[in-house]
Amino acid sequence: MSATDVPRSAEFDAFGPWVDRVHDATEMPVLYRDYPVDFAASRLVLKVPRNISRRDALPTMDLYDHLIIVAPERLIVLSRALTGYTESTLGYDDIVAVTDTVDLAHGQVSILTGTGSTLTVPYNGASQDLITRLIDVLGELTRAALRSSVVVLPTPAVSPADLDLLDLGKEDVGLVTSYFDLMRHELGASLLAAHGRIQLLPRGGLTTRVVHSLYPMTLHGAVLCRTDRELHLIGRRAWLVRGTAPDLSRSHTTIPLAAIEEISVRPQPAYLGASVVTLHIGAARFELVLPEGSAAVGALAG
Repeated sequence: MSATDVPRSAEFDAFGPWVDRVHDATEMPVLYRDYPVDFAASRLVLKVPRNISRRDALPTMDLYDHLIIVAPERLIVLSRALTGYTESTLGYDDIVAVTDTVDLAHGQVSILTGTGSTLTVPYNGASQDLITRLIDVLGELTRAALRSSVVVLPTPAVSPADLDLLDLGKEDVGLVTSYFDLMRHELGASLLAAHGRIQLLPRGGLTTRVVHSLYPMTLHGAVLCRTDRELHLIGRRAWLVRGTAPDLSRSHTTIPLAAIEEISVRPQPAYLGASVVTLHIGAARFELVLPEGSAAVGALAG
């Protein structure tokens, strides 16, 4: 029997690159149907497809890499394995940071836990709306599970004005657009600091600096905002990137203020003019690279 003779299924007919919501057992991917899901109690159930094109999919394949279950007491992620699937479980008080990164069509949600481990789920960027919904629900449940804030962020002496589209430079208009999206989505959010990209000089000798002049290191721009319960960091997929290729990625990290126990600052070891700001969250460490002496450093560490 050829591939074209294999009987089709509803799962195969509906398959595409997008993340889908699962409303009941009939919409469960075949691979995960033996897992008991309480649809009435769960806040959200999502199925994340394999990263293959429609023309490469076959009715005999397990077509979904992940099933995400936002259950009442815990987050459950089932992931396709060579045989069957694996199960990852997180209590909502274990979640200390959620980072959503999109680079063209490639998306990724990374969930940092208080032990320092990270759970990562790739997805197609066309599914941004559902992923935003997932992050909103996780934020709500995480805030409810955490105690009152331990760290109080310093209040700037002068509150920064709202950003204009070109404030960070024309290469970082996308970051300002993401800031506008955040302010519309998070009522009551306020701007802490913002900066555009800069090129850094290495701490090495003349030879190192000549090499960097041809293949420079860029410290990418960022926008820092906060609500009364969360810190929001808008930037690129990485703080430091070598080369001259354009970077169109976007990254948005949400950190509950109640999870932050300490904030420390040190010079970036390899480059002048940059500081590493570390958020200490249980055993986890979340590091930002920011311009030395910038408003962003002051907004976090005083």
